[in-house]
Amino acid sequence: MSQPIKSTVTVRMKVKPEKHDEFLQILEQVTESAQTVEPDCFLYATWKTDTPFEYLMVESYWSDDGRREHERLHKGVARAFLDCLAEMPVVETLGDVLFSQLYTKPEASSP
Repeated sequence: MSQPIKSTVTVRMKVKPEKHDEFLQILEQVTESAQTVEPDCFLYATWKTDTPFEYLMVESYWSDDGRREHERLHKGVARAFLDCLAEMPVVETLGDVLFSQLYTKPEASSP
């Protein structure tokens, strides 16, 4: 059996239109860091919603320590990140994963 995911949160964020570019720049830097220097990070992804300037982020870590390490690493940009938001983000901590499956799109076959 694979190692269970221990810490997952969702974050719904509304961005100030005038801070949108800065928000995306910070988000890109943090996402790259999560991928390259945070081995305990399983998933760090952000989606646009149907509402303009609104995003949904999902962060999953193999351990609570991984989540704490992420927060420590990015403490320096937290204020600038929050300043980009129109209101406080809505954060939800998720419980244990009941079922999961990662799917990959099949390669297109050559004619």
